[in-house]
Amino acid sequence: MQEFNYHRPITITELKECLSIPGARILAGGTDIVPRMRQGKFSVPALVDTSGVKAMRFIEDQGSEIVLGALTTHQEAADSPLLQNINPALVTAAESIGCQQTRCRGTLGGNIANASPAADTLPALLIFDATLLLQSLEGERRIPLEEFLLGPGQTDLLEGEFIHSISFKPMIGSWGAAFIKIGKRSGMAISVANTAVAVELNDKGKISDIRIALGSVAPTVIRCRKIEQALLGKEPEPALMKEIHKACQEEISPITDIRSSAEYRNHAAEVIIHRALESAVEQAKERGR
Repeated sequence: MQEFNYHRPITITELKECLSIPGARILAGGTDIVPRMRQGKFSVPALVDTSGVKAMRFIEDQGSEIVLGALTTHQEAADSPLLQNINPALVTAAESIGCQQTRCRGTLGGNIANASPAADTLPALLIFDATLLLQSLEGERRIPLEEFLLGPGQTDLLEGEFIHSISFKPMIGSWGAAFIKIGKRSGMAISVANTAVAVELNDKGKISDIRIALGSVAPTVIRCRKIEQALLGKEPEPALMKEIHKACQEEISPITDIRSSAEYRNHAAEVIIHRALESAVEQAKERGR
């Protein structure tokens, strides 16, 4: 392991001060950084352990929006009755991450900041148009999650900044939201492809609002606007598979890597979108009864 200065702030003010050290990096859950350090692939002058900053570990209904502290763990998200009701796709995504030990250590903020194209919680946040609150000694700013993700491992996070919290507005009416992933084995697998779908049905049973996000099919997790447009206003029926297939060809650009071929990812994306849509539609119908 490399040598570095270790800091463990307790308050958000202390966290800001620690991150003002040139080259300082955050250690949140450590599920990504620690393995990289053991491999000799991670070297920084200062490591800032955020485990003591309890003020950034919360899940709150603030009336007009739901706010999640960046240090909320995946297990806390999975166990949250509020999220089970407000964003079931995020609950399923959090449940799908690694083993229980990983879920109890890994954080939502860490999953976002890592910016993996295969990250499981990101599609479930994108379909709710999540916004990030970023803070530093210089002040704070808000940025849509979609704009924050720039590329594999690349974000709009500036030197000295950290993700304080994530917020999104609940859906209303007859709606549903679902998450599905495909991996090379049933548990503890990095996604070959994943998707989250949110849908709202009008009083005629047609799709009045639809939001689709995909992971592992582009340089970042993406919102699929063309697919959304192709399905908007349609009856949620099996024939939509043709619309999904056609729109997918224009929307995504998967690659071939050690986990899967581009061809398989193309097919998998279409299938899991359709399955997630079916699940979301069933939820919407239940809420409409």
